[in-house]
Amino acid sequence: MTVNQKKLFLSTGMIAVLFYMLHVLLGGFLWKEYDHLQQPISDLTATGSPNRNLMLLLTSIYGVLAIIFALSFTMLKCKKHFKLVFYGGVMLSVMYVISITYGLFPEDLPNQGMTFLGSMHIVITALIVPFTILAPIFIGLGFMKEKTWKSFGIYSFISGCLILIFGSLCAVFFIYKMPGFGLIERINIGVLQAWLFLLSLKSITK
Repeated sequence: MTVNQKKLFLSTGMIAVLFYMLHVLLGGFLWKEYDHLQQPISDLTATGSPNRNLMLLLTSIYGVLAIIFALSFTMLKCKKHFKLVFYGGVMLSVMYVISITYGLFPEDLPNQGMTFLGSMHIVITALIVPFTILAPIFIGLGFMKEKTWKSFGIYSFISGCLILIFGSLCAVFFIYKMPGFGLIERINIGVLQAWLFLLSLKSITK
């Protein structure tokens, strides 16, 4: 595989994030009653939501690109670093492989009854949470052992800790139906997407 081909595969992380942002912004724009501060992002692809097919297309593209990046990072970059980075890459790959199944199990909107598909959506979320937290933490700990990657390693570790904190807050806000859930979730997911984008960029430039 040529250098340019490797860079192309490793750039899919950045492209994936752009598709995710497009999904969130376009989905909110097209659904006039949608409230970014209160509603979860998964409402945009929930059963019965307007523009679901378009939103599902965008999230599916995001998921495929993210899988390609995670696998490329694990196979092309991790062997040059400490084992912890490889373990983190595996966790990242597993997380995105599991999350791609969201399209098969859409969320139920609040005014609808709980369905089997909606229940599976919650199960999938529970499955990916540990990988979402541990992937940046393991990658961060591995990079922190290397002089040229130390600063990014610290950033990765902090990102994992922030995902843990805001992810826990999301659970609290959801369980107790507290106002502002959408904002807390967007901070949480925003930390993940920013980290993924920068990891992809860093993988190309170094």
